[in-house]
Amino acid sequence: MILGLLGSAAKDSVTREVLLRAGERIARAGHGFELVDLAVEFPEPHALADYEDPPPGSQTALLRARVARADGAVLATPVYHGSYSALLKNALDHLRGDALAGRPVGLIAAGGGPRGAGTACDQLRTVVRALSGWAAPTHVATTASDLLPGEPLDFLDRRLDVLVGELLSFRSAPASFPVLS
Repeated sequence: MILGLLGSAAKDSVTREVLLRAGERIARAGHGFELVDLAVEFPEPHALADYEDPPPGSQTALLRARVARADGAVLATPVYHGSYSALLKNALDHLRGDALAGRPVGLIAAGGGPRGAGTACDQLRTVVRALSGWAAPTHVATTASDLLPGEPLDFLDRRLDVLVGELLSFRSAPASFPVLS
């Protein structure tokens, strides 16, 4: 199962639409996709004490359990001031350093123009590495105009096909490699 973490609070956001399009591709390829709407499922401020030993049933414990069950993830964020959302950052900050160990992660950023969205994806690559995950080489940096019918949407769909293909192929890669002496 691939977990999609939505870092947008808007119900009709471009970020949500693009993440759901990625989820449809994952499902069509025969893999499970589960959306985590952080605005709905992770709405409360977190106590720092929850980081070390989160109480059972707490938001931190529930998020960690869902991430642990996933074979991979897609992080999707709107772009705010050239970076990813605080909603997504807050959730990622409550994961342990090995939360994504050996698992692939796709990156989607929407808004801010292609350069701003690309920068947000680059920042998320650093976070994925810090959480011991593998960021798929292709990311999707997009804007609302990419959802227009015709060539913009066709191009977005082709980029999503590549991202999902990479994500699923890395999902089946070995989690570790033998040490050569």
